[in-house]
Amino acid sequence: MILQDLILNFRKQVQDLSAPFLWDEDEALIYAIDAQDVFVRRMGGISDNGNTGAGTALTDLSLVTAQPTSAFSPFVLKIRSGKLLTAKRDVEIIDESQVKELAHRHDYGMQTASYLDDSSTGTVRYGIIGLEDNRLRWYKVPSEADTCRLHVYRLPYPRITEQEDDLEIPEYHHYHLIKWMKHLAYSKEDAETYDKDLADKNEAVFEKYCDTAKSEFERQRYKPRVVAFNAQW
Repeated sequence: MILQDLILNFRKQVQDLSAPFLWDEDEALIYAIDAQDVFVRRMGGISDNGNTGAGTALTDLSLVTAQPTSAFSPFVLKIRSGKLLTAKRDVEIIDESQVKELAHRHDYGMQTASYLDDSSTGTVRYGIIGLEDNRLRWYKVPSEADTCRLHVYRLPYPRITEQEDDLEIPEYHHYHLIKWMKHLAYSKEDAETYDKDLADKNEAVFEKYCDTAKSEFERQRYKPRVVAFNAQW
């Protein structure tokens, strides 16, 4: 379903089919974009390792010699792992709290104080998140240029700009986005449109659908853990 069809169905449900519209074209477009974004956030993001329709725009980070950090897109919600394409080596993604733990690994000699030392250059094996917004800090600081291809969970990309654009999430979710659009529409502070009860009702129905969809999605995404018991019969 293209965005135009979603907006048309939205207008049918809120009985806003004739100009002048209660919600203009720009507002309807914003509602639809936000509905898809909120749904994707609830799902934990769209999995992308550079092989999706978005290509490598959000997954490939350039490592520049002697530069300690690389910026990543604000549309990336979570970074799961990385791999250097030239060196053909995995990069472990960690946060600051894990640095102390890694300091005890004798194979790399990581020191808790040295990960912020810009003079500590060498082979990159770790990318540290959370030190700066939308930036990965490399440890060690790259001594050679390379490209790190990330496995990320992201928002829809490329971003929607026109009603003729396609939605990225599967089509069987599209109809349910209208509930969030109606929540936003009825939350508009205007005497002709504001209706708190309808806004709250549509928000609740949308969130309930997201919860159900997330449960189904997680069953597909994650392998169940098997616990083995050493039982004697």
